Amino acid sequence: MSGEKRASKRLTWRKTAVYSCGILLVSLADPRLPTFTVGCVLVLLAWLLRIWAFGFLDKNMLLVTTGPYAYVRNPAYFGSFLALLGVALAAGNGDALRGQLVWGFSAVLIVVFLTFYMPRKMKREYPRLQKLFGEEVDVHASNVPDFWPRLTPWRSGQTRSFSWDMVLHNHELSWGPALGLVMLGIWTAPMWSPFVNL
Repeated sequence: MSGEKRASKRLTWRKTAVYSCGILLVSLADPRLPTFTVGCVLVLLAWLLRIWAFGFLDKNMLLVTTGPYAYVRNPAYFGSFLALLGVALAAGNGDALRGQLVWGFSAVLIVVFLTFYMPRKMKREYPRLQKLFGEEVDVHASNVPDFWPRLTPWRSGQTRSFSWDMVLHNHELSWGPALGLVMLGIWTAPMWSPFVNL
């Protein structure tokens, strides 16, 4: 277990690419109040969704099929997608070249997330879950979408409820301050960014 934790904290080329793209996106930011506000709302919803998801998740111990997992099998990934969408919307605008570049760059990142990152994650994750939980995974998969949530919850009969202890155990609360710093960086980028005259 400690080896798994050490491996997950190692800096890989993928993590380096993600951090570099994030820094570049914030540095290019040219926000406008209306789209920045909508972006902030999306980022807040993303964080709340991830808190909801991790308040149910007991990783590798139980296949959770209630709470957000009754709507979508990967609520945390869907939350990450909403956060990316919110950051992208907040950072750009349709009025100036820099803002348009941000939206164009963000569109590329969203395509990469949906067509490369998510399929790769799923390809690795589901065989692992099937080893752990067997046919429960297939039953859940046949009733609940992988990524885009269904409108009504699937009733699996599971009675698991939300737990703040699980949120703390899964270290999810730190996501909020990190996203807050990103949004602050976006809003203040016109004051410090090297791309301000672009």
